[in-house]
Amino acid sequence: MELVDQSESSPLVPPSVITDTSEIDLEAGSSEQIQCRICLETDGRDFIAPCKCKGTSKFVHRECLDHWRAVKEGFAFSHCTTCKAPYYLRVHVPTDRKWRTLKFRFFVTRDILFIFLAVQLVGGYSLTGIFSLLDRHPP
Repeated sequence: MELVDQSESSPLVPPSVITDTSEIDLEAGSSEQIQCRICLETDGRDFIAPCKCKGTSKFVHRECLDHWRAVKEGFAFSHCTTCKAPYYLRVHVPTDRKWRTLKFRFFVTRDILFIFLAVQLVGGYSLTGIFSLLDRHPP
């Protein structure tokens, strides 16, 4: 089976499978598959098209791109070195983000309240001790 890109509007969608034999390019050969332009392997399902490159250099594995960006600095971190377009990467936002934020705020408030009460307790006992010493020994 051949693979072809039919997702021009969404560059991170993996290519769909060709079902019609008239769509196969006979000059390219029937064994042509999508290949990662960084590691040059054809296996894996996590191919993305993060920039405006076309043809064989269009797809990369997400892991390969992450590693590439980790070792590159400056312009190459945020832009493709081939087509100079900025990388279009969707960030996965957890669905329970609001709940996690609420839980985080609760724990921070609890910790601040605990510290406040501990300071009040230590300060109160210290002042009580000082006053009791002053009351025992009149000037």
